[in-house]
Amino acid sequence: MFNESEYQMMWMIYLAAAACAWLVWWKMTSWIPLWYVREPLWLIMAILLFTPVRVDPMESWMAPATMIFLLDTVLDTGDNEARMLGDLALAMGLALLLYLLIAAGRAGWKHWRQQETAHAKGHYKAP
Repeated sequence: MFNESEYQMMWMIYLAAAACAWLVWWKMTSWIPLWYVREPLWLIMAILLFTPVRVDPMESWMAPATMIFLLDTVLDTGDNEARMLGDLALAMGLALLLYLLIAAGRAGWKHWRQQETAHAKGHYKAP
């Protein structure tokens, strides 16, 4: 296996490459005019690239969940597919739930600001 400094260096290389891949994805999807389509795509890619999981539940070594899943599936090297899918699904579900809360807050804020502006201009019609 790796010693601690090699392990940390591999993580730094992976994080730099994943950040570059996410920036390419961000640039590729930036043409989408609908923010409620574009931003979840950014979030999904970030979860797929940056979710770490334990390689072995009894050890402290971690690796990207997507890479472990792909290696175990394509090369048939282990039995971690279900555990990786579960971890990815949990991270994805929590991130999308948090995103929905933030998007609802953004929409509410925009609606409130429009009403404030209309009220300040005298265009507000009371129900």
